[in-house]
Amino acid sequence: MIATSKKPLQLTVTQVTARNGNCYQCLEIDITVPELKPATLAKLELPADLDLNQGVVLWGSAPIWLYSNLVKRCTSAPWIGCYNVPLGSFVVVASRCPQMRVGDAVELVNKSQCSAILIGGPPDSGKSVLCYALSCNLKQEASDKKIFLQRAQWDGEGNWFAQMKNRPLAEELSTRSRAKGSEQFFLYHADAVSNVREVMELVLVDFGGMPQPRDVILLHRCTHYIIISSKPEEISKWHDFCGKRGGLKPLAVIHSVREKRLEVLPNQKFLEMIAGPWERGETLSVPDELLQGVLNLARR
Repeated sequence: MIATSKKPLQLTVTQVTARNGNCYQCLEIDITVPELKPATLAKLELPADLDLNQGVVLWGSAPIWLYSNLVKRCTSAPWIGCYNVPLGSFVVVASRCPQMRVGDAVELVNKSQCSAILIGGPPDSGKSVLCYALSCNLKQEASDKKIFLQRAQWDGEGNWFAQMKNRPLAEELSTRSRAKGSEQFFLYHADAVSNVREVMELVLVDFGGMPQPRDVILLHRCTHYIIISSKPEEISKWHDFCGKRGGLKPLAVIHSVREKRLEVLPNQKFLEMIAGPWERGETLSVPDELLQGVLNLARR
């Protein structure tokens, strides 16, 4: 395998195996910085060992403009597919051969499931900020690990929401993409988390809303939980929901505050701390104690 460049972007050729027994060439995308700049395209080169006489599966979390550029660079290949983690399959997006049609979804052979951490808490506690900062820190500290953030919340706030500098536009887009209450919503995310756990080495699940009976199906797809709460009286409800009903193991409890503060509390069962603030666009890192606890889980 040959990595074509150093940070902030690496492209590596690997092989993936499908359930039909076939092996396919895979171009893995690894972004090692919180925000990849479009200027990266000017110096980007495909790996020397990428064989464009074969089909190419693009794999990795990346901006649409990078995927579009890579598809264009690989147009001489017989076909091009893009891997969709929640589906557990790659989807053919361009093809010049009859065996692989545009729109075909090819399911891959997956490994045993990794750990999945559900992150929850009452509204206005900083949960989405924590999820984004934690995922970025993990990717920086453990660049050799495949880590995925699954946004299973109603408000439609993906990573793009944290990255956008135009905050009024971000709020407007979030309102437009807000999901409606539905049992199918958590059924979809439960299946997605199961698929993601088979191809990643750690999954973070951003759980939106307050605990409801219909949400238990998603709990059963996770292994551990982190609570972040600005309301101390709500924490016991989340322990009951995640621990007693879901059977998950507690990893950490964060008492969220608005002022700058970090205090680790005595607790022999799990990490407990008072920490803050959790501000959009400003809080870009998590306490080292929390980061190391999650890293230990990823490295098991």
